[in-house]
Amino acid sequence: MKFLGLLGAVGLGLAIQSMPTPALAQDALQWLEDPHGEHALQWARQATEQTRQKLGALPSHEAVSKEIKQVLVQAPSEPDRVLLGSRAVRLLRDAENPYGLLQVAPRDEAGATAAWTTVLDVAELRKREGVPYELQMYTFGSSCLAPEYTRCLLRLSPGGGDEVELREFDLSRAQFVADGFHVPKSRAFINWMSRDQVLVAHVLDDSPKTIAGWPVAFRLWTRGQPLDAAKIVFQAEPSDAIVQAYVVHADGKPYAVIARAIDYSTYKLTIVDSNGERRPVPLPEKLKPMGVLAASGSNILFQLTRDETLEGVPYQAESLLSFNVDPRVAPAERIARVYAPADGEFLDAGFSGVASDGQHVFVVLNKNLRQRVVAFHPQAHGWSSKELLEAAPGETIAVSGDTEDGRGVVAAISGFVTPRTQYVLGPEGQRRQLAQDPSVIDAKGYVSEVGSARSKDGTKIDYFLLRPARANGPVPLLMTGYGAFGLSFRPGYFDYIVGGPALKVWLERGGAVAIPAIRGGGERGEAWHQAALREKRQNSYDDFIAAAEHLIRTGVTTQGHVGLFGSSNGGLLAATLGTQRPDLFSAVVSDVPLTDLIRMRHMGMGAAWMNEYGNPDVPAQAQAMLGYSPYQNVHEGKHYAPFLVTISTEDNRVGPGHARKFAHRLADVGATAYFYEDEEGGHGVSDALRNPELMALRMSFFIDTLMSAKK
Repeated sequence: MKFLGLLGAVGLGLAIQSMPTPALAQDALQWLEDPHGEHALQWARQATEQTRQKLGALPSHEAVSKEIKQVLVQAPSEPDRVLLGSRAVRLLRDAENPYGLLQVAPRDEAGATAAWTTVLDVAELRKREGVPYELQMYTFGSSCLAPEYTRCLLRLSPGGGDEVELREFDLSRAQFVADGFHVPKSRAFINWMSRDQVLVAHVLDDSPKTIAGWPVAFRLWTRGQPLDAAKIVFQAEPSDAIVQAYVVHADGKPYAVIARAIDYSTYKLTIVDSNGERRPVPLPEKLKPMGVLAASGSNILFQLTRDETLEGVPYQAESLLSFNVDPRVAPAERIARVYAPADGEFLDAGFSGVASDGQHVFVVLNKNLRQRVVAFHPQAHGWSSKELLEAAPGETIAVSGDTEDGRGVVAAISGFVTPRTQYVLGPEGQRRQLAQDPSVIDAKGYVSEVGSARSKDGTKIDYFLLRPARANGPVPLLMTGYGAFGLSFRPGYFDYIVGGPALKVWLERGGAVAIPAIRGGGERGEAWHQAALREKRQNSYDDFIAAAEHLIRTGVTTQGHVGLFGSSNGGLLAATLGTQRPDLFSAVVSDVPLTDLIRMRHMGMGAAWMNEYGNPDVPAQAQAMLGYSPYQNVHEGKHYAPFLVTISTEDNRVGPGHARKFAHRLADVGATAYFYEDEEGGHGVSDALRNPELMALRMSFFIDTLMSAKK
C-alpha cells in the first residue's frame, strides 16, 4: 500500500550512510516532524483514514472488532489501588468510562476497603471545561499531603501528553480547591513541603529548560503567593536530561531531595529545606535511575552501578543503600547497607520494584526471571530483613506505596495466565486481598513457561512463553520486548505489555506470545543494561533474533508465522528488527516508536537519551546508530514484511515525527505500511479502553497476516 503523500518518493537509501555526519541532521521528510504542522497533519489524517479502510476490510476485522468490544464491556480489570492512610484511591476505567472515575474508599484496620465514592469524573470535566483532559495517576501517592491525604495535586494532561495542568483537589469535598495551588499547562513538577508550601518547577514564561524541555529551576511557593513571585531555591544545568524532587521528613521538618539526571546514568543529589537552604548529598554520581529509588522516614534509597567506597566502607555494585537526610546524623552514620546482592540475584527496581510505607522498604528481587519480595527495616546499626513471598515461574510481582503509616504497601501478583490480585502486604508478610481481576481466559488451556536461547555471541537469553496447552504442532507467535534504560520487562495479565484485553482474540485462535529478556534491560543488573548501550545496541537486537530463531527451531512456531510488536523503545525494537530481518518477522507493529536516531534529539525529549543510544556528532557512535536506525535502513529493492506504525499527535515524549517519517519512507520504497495517528492519547495511545478501534485494527492485521493457511 502506498500513501497519497504530500511529498513524492525520496531517495535516502544507502547513499545517506556515506554522507558526512553534520549532513545527517537534515532530510527530505523533516517537515513531518512538526507535531501540529498543517501539511504534516494533513498527511497523517489521510494516511490514517487509508489505514482504517484497508485494515477494516480484512476478513477477520468484523469478528475481531465485535470480540474486543465484548471483552471490554465485561467486568473490567481492577484499577491500581493507592493507599493513603485511612483511605484508598483508584481511577476506575471501563468501556463506559474510558477516561476514568477518580474514586475514594475508607480503609479498615486491616487495610481493606469499603464502598467506593466517585469524587471526579474525568469525562464530565472534559465536557464541562472543553479541554480533553486525561488524569495521570503514576505519582498519585506522593501527590497527596500526608498524614491526612485529603489535599492532592492532580496532574491533568490536555490530550494525554507530558504537558500537564497542576490543580489542587480536595478528596473529602470532591472538588478543586478555590484559589488553591494551580500551575497552567506546562512540563512541570510539584511536591508538598507543608500544607501551605510546595516545591514547584515549570517551563512557563521562558523559564529555563533541560535539553529535553523539562524544567531546571525549582521554586518554593507559598499559598496565596503569585507563581511568578516564588523564590528559586535550586537551579540545575540546561545540559541535564531531567530533574526531579522527592520530599522526606526528619525531626518533623520537610526536606526536598533534588536529583539531577545528567544522562540517566549519572546523578547529582541536593537537599533543600523549607527555608531554601541547600546542601549536597555526598554520594557517587553513578547510580541506578532515577538516583532516588524510594524514600522511607528520613532515608532515601539508592543503588550503586559499580563498586564504591563510601565513608571508608566498601560496597559492591548492585548494592541497595540508604542515606539519612537528617542533618543531625554524623557523616559516618548517614550511609547504611540495605541489601547486598546474592550471587545471580538482582534488584528489580524499574517502575515497581521498590516501595515504602514510611517505616519499611519492600524490595522485589529477581533471579533467573523468578521474583521474591523482601521487607527491610532500619535499625540502630543497619537494616534488618524479612522474606515475605515468592512468585511462581512466569509470574510478576509489583509493589507500590507512598504512605508514612507503616501499615504496608500494595503488592500485585500477575502473569500470563494469573489474573492480577492486589494485596495489602504487611512488613511481617501478612496479606489482605484488595482486588482481583476477572478471568479473561481459561488458564487450563494454556502453558506459561520460562525458557532460554543463546545469542549470537553465546550469551544466555531467557524468555517468557505463553502457548496453547494442546497445540498439535507449531502455532502462530507474537513477540514483544523492550531492552533499554535498565528496565525489566515482564508479563502481566492482559496488561499493556502484551496488548491488553485485545490479546484474547489472538489466543483464542490458537496463537502464542513470547517476551525475551534481552540485553539493555535490567533483568541481570546494570551490566546487562551496559551490554547494549550506545555502540553495543545491536546486542539487544541479536538477543531478540536468537530467541525468535530458537522458538522456530524447537517447533513452537514456524517461519512466516512470527509477528512482532513493541511500544516506545519497544517500538524502536520492532522497527529495527522489521528492517533487519523481514524474513524472520512477518508482521510488525511499531507503536509510538523512535525510528530516526540521527534526528532523535530534535524531536520530543530525545535529546535526553543520547547516553542510551549515542550522540550523532561522535563519528563512532553515529556509525553504530546508522547501523540499526530504522528510518535510515529502509532501502529500495528490499522486500519488507507489512508494518503498522502508530502514534499520537500529542505524544511529546518521542514526538510523532518518528512514526510519520518511518511509515512514509516504507511506503516510498513500495512496502506495505499502514499508519495510524490519534490526535489524543499521548505516549499511551494504544489503550484498548479509550481506543478500541485501533486495537481491533491491530489484531486483525496480525491475525490475517500470520494465521493465513497460505503461510
